[in-house]
Amino acid sequence: MKINVLTKKLTSVKTELLVIGCFEKEKFNQQELDKKLKGEITKAFKQKKFEGEFKQFYSISTLKSIAPEKILLVGLGKKKDFSLEKLRKINGLISKIVCDSKIKRFATTLSDINVKEKLEDKVQTITEGTILGNYQFTKYKTEDKDKINELKELIILSNNKAIAMKGVKKGKILAEAVNYVRDLVNLPPSDATPSYLANQAKSIAKKEKIKIKVFGKKELEKKKMNAILGVSRGSSQEPKLIILETNPNAKKKIAIVGKGITFDSGGLDLKPSSYMLDMKSDMAGAATVLGTILVVAKLKLSVNVVGIMAASENMPGQSAQKPGDIVTAYNKKTIEIINTDAEGRLVLADAVAFAEEQKPEAIIDLATLTGACVVALGYSAAALISNDDKLKKSIKNAAEKTAERVWELPLWDDFREAIKGEISDVRNLGKGKGYEGGAITAATFIESFVKKVPWAHLDMAGTAWFIEDKEYSPKGGTGYGVRLLVELLENWK
Repeated sequence: MKINVLTKKLTSVKTELLVIGCFEKEKFNQQELDKKLKGEITKAFKQKKFEGEFKQFYSISTLKSIAPEKILLVGLGKKKDFSLEKLRKINGLISKIVCDSKIKRFATTLSDINVKEKLEDKVQTITEGTILGNYQFTKYKTEDKDKINELKELIILSNNKAIAMKGVKKGKILAEAVNYVRDLVNLPPSDATPSYLANQAKSIAKKEKIKIKVFGKKELEKKKMNAILGVSRGSSQEPKLIILETNPNAKKKIAIVGKGITFDSGGLDLKPSSYMLDMKSDMAGAATVLGTILVVAKLKLSVNVVGIMAASENMPGQSAQKPGDIVTAYNKKTIEIINTDAEGRLVLADAVAFAEEQKPEAIIDLATLTGACVVALGYSAAALISNDDKLKKSIKNAAEKTAERVWELPLWDDFREAIKGEISDVRNLGKGKGYEGGAITAATFIESFVKKVPWAHLDMAGTAWFIEDKEYSPKGGTGYGVRLLVELLENWK
């Protein structure tokens, strides 16, 4: 999508649609426009057809009295309740409305609404909301492709083009990376294999001049990363550990680690078919790491980011890992396999242990790890579990700024006791029936593979994949976590 910033008067912009934002119970201040439309806007307010309530929309035809063909009044709600997230949601909805109306080009005045937020931030948010709301996954559509409408151009009207363009640039980089992650997560598992993820990483590394290493089965065997290898045993697809590194000369180094189970059947502890259908999304953590690395490189952030993607399938083939097996992980810790469907924590065990060897200031892992997280938090927030208060605070601040929400769960010794093994060092499922405090015991298992480095775990099982459309997030892959991580890395202290 092309995005331009113009300083023209709104009545002279040639466009199919002009979007104007209005706060609830505030007087409409575009008197010249209303006059040219013969009082149609004032009439809409007087007749209470439009009152500026949040998510309220009202369309007016200009009948060629001005350059725009139509006006869309957009309700922003009460001014005191305004936030950038509400602006992002409104622009996501506008994008969908425009698309459904077969409009290909529209202009907006929303960057000039009179609120305390900076112009650059408002424009960035408008850009993000529009691009994210316009997302459609159409790669495999062969019929009626001519009926699929995509926006071609967004015109942002602003009095300060230079500052506005900064917001456009950053917003576009972020939103396009999020949509790239959505594409990866939405791909069928027959296409998005561990090798496919590795090739995508190589392509990005080459284009953005990023350091990359890819460990295949032979390298993983040589390094004795048996937790990853164990998960992959039932699959014909070769596992991969993908390591990307940006800005290696920077003083500050952060490791981000993503679970990349490209399809999770549950292994021999087979999932019910209804739960298996969306398990192509079980690599969303790894996809988020790749999308974040892409943004870090494009924005040239002054931090050394090591992105690690642990990619494998979890299948019930004839050599599949069995309940009761014991594997020795990369850090020499032994693991009893209680349930083969608790596989994400296994690939992360080797990956975080390897990440710690890179000597980062902190490790953050992301994973669609547990159904227990969805039970606890639904689709509204990722679970945050960490061994470091400063790191927790930084992640919470980034989540608040980006509206990619997190909710802290405790990390108590009770949970550490629950994953202690009887015939091994640790077990991959908590004691009891296995589901008690499931999101926490899973995170505690991962923590046991980190020795000294500040560590945080984000269980994004409910936020990485939506079962219905939201304002700027579609059904399916959401791209959750990219904006949060970039905000965190950009302000790392």
